[in-house]
Amino acid sequence: MKLKIGNIEQELKFMNKLYMENRFSEIVIRGQILNKKFPNIVPFYNILGLSYVKIGKDMLAAKIFENGLFHNQNELSLLTNLADTYRNLNKLKDSEELLKRAMHINEKDLYALISYGRLRISQGKAEEAIDYFKRVYDIDKNFNDVILRIANAYLSIRNFKEAKKYFEMAVYETPLKIGADYSYSQMVDYSQDDKHQKHMLEKLKNKEIEKITKGPLYFAIAKSFNDQKKYDEAFKYFKLGNEDMNSRVKDKILKREKHDLEKLKYIFENFDFTKNINIKNIYSKKLIFILGLPRTGTTLIHQIISSHPKVRGVGESNVLHAYFLPNIKKESFIDNIFQGNELNEKFISELSLSLGKNYEYFSKDKIILDKSPFNFFWIGFIKIIFPNAKIIHMNRDIKDTAVSIYNNLFGGIKMDWTYSQKNIVKYVKIYKEIMSFWKEKIPNYIYDLNYEDLVNDQENISKQILKFCGLEWDDKCLNFYETAVPVHTVSLHQSRQPIYKKSINSNINYSKYKDFFDELEKLK
Repeated sequence: MKLKIGNIEQELKFMNKLYMENRFSEIVIRGQILNKKFPNIVPFYNILGLSYVKIGKDMLAAKIFENGLFHNQNELSLLTNLADTYRNLNKLKDSEELLKRAMHINEKDLYALISYGRLRISQGKAEEAIDYFKRVYDIDKNFNDVILRIANAYLSIRNFKEAKKYFEMAVYETPLKIGADYSYSQMVDYSQDDKHQKHMLEKLKNKEIEKITKGPLYFAIAKSFNDQKKYDEAFKYFKLGNEDMNSRVKDKILKREKHDLEKLKYIFENFDFTKNINIKNIYSKKLIFILGLPRTGTTLIHQIISSHPKVRGVGESNVLHAYFLPNIKKESFIDNIFQGNELNEKFISELSLSLGKNYEYFSKDKIILDKSPFNFFWIGFIKIIFPNAKIIHMNRDIKDTAVSIYNNLFGGIKMDWTYSQKNIVKYVKIYKEIMSFWKEKIPNYIYDLNYEDLVNDQENISKQILKFCGLEWDDKCLNFYETAVPVHTVSLHQSRQPIYKKSINSNINYSKYKDFFDELEKLK
């Protein structure tokens, strides 16, 4: 059916309406036509590109913004949106070049300043990020959650005093910014201080709250009751939080992950990893990957290893995910990997050096440590393109893991599966299937580390891990919580404390999840 296109003003109103209603698929269809008909109208590019971002198609978003800049070379909104998209795609150098252009045009542009701060966070330069965010704050303290951004940046570098100050400003001065309540709740021990808990419960009575997503506030309240060991109340609010967040999740969740699993099996089912893979001119520096399900201790072991003076921990890097996620869908990519039954050495060499260079953007001198849990999808590629890489696979009691996933707010479209017990079970099944596939194809390659072993015998297990990584022992790894390695994760606050054991068998406090646990047990 041919779409009826109105005038520019009508279309802008309608596209904005579609965007506010999260009707991104309709925007994609209409936006492509509008961009061709009105190539110089900037908002059409922005709405279409941002809609692609919302549905997780960053590469297509980048093409839209690039096309917009071709027609409007100095448009600040296109420059910053493309910079943000490049950051998502881990093109950090390209992102910075665009932001330099934007700042040259207007050094006080608030969107550019926020974008530069977010880029500095991705680069592990939290102090510089704070400077950019504070420049925004000085101009407009209510712009783009800037108070919360400052607070989180301070938290990442262990400046708890400043972090708490800005969190409290966000919580008590901007009552409808309920994301601040969730972030602040992660710093508070409500068994000692229930002031904020009372504030949140009172906030629920505010009629204005009904107009916004209440999920983060429910999660924060649930955490407060969990601290107080009032588990029935905690259960009530965790359930409300997940239901609220899950109500916005699109249908057919995890369809892509299931497809990726089958695609990877198809790519590697006939490849023999046990034979000698000897490709010349390949990235030979050591890399360390920590992977597994979320909430299994990936952040903890990241902080331990990255405390070593020879290691640069980069947190949850997007280097591999940004490249492989879109490319494994392309037959041309698969055809490039192999020549007959053998690896295409030229293509593998170019890929290895290109992705290796992306890691060197963080540091050229130190061993790079990447803790993105989702890299378990790419283990086969890691084995081929990074011959000196080390892989540590985190394991934890599945019931403790699942409770921790369900009882935490992650955010981001790729974590939408965490708001439903049914979807968590589905995701665990996909994860277990792909890990079994890799272990069968590449035996004795992956180091399995149990979270419970690490917690119960920190020093000995840490020494074993460092030995596996080819690193000598350093006492800084034992006192990892005293270092200021920036890390951005829901485990951030816990990663700044000494190891504690209270998270072991934490599932016993949530016996109401029995049906959930029974389904997980079937996957063992």
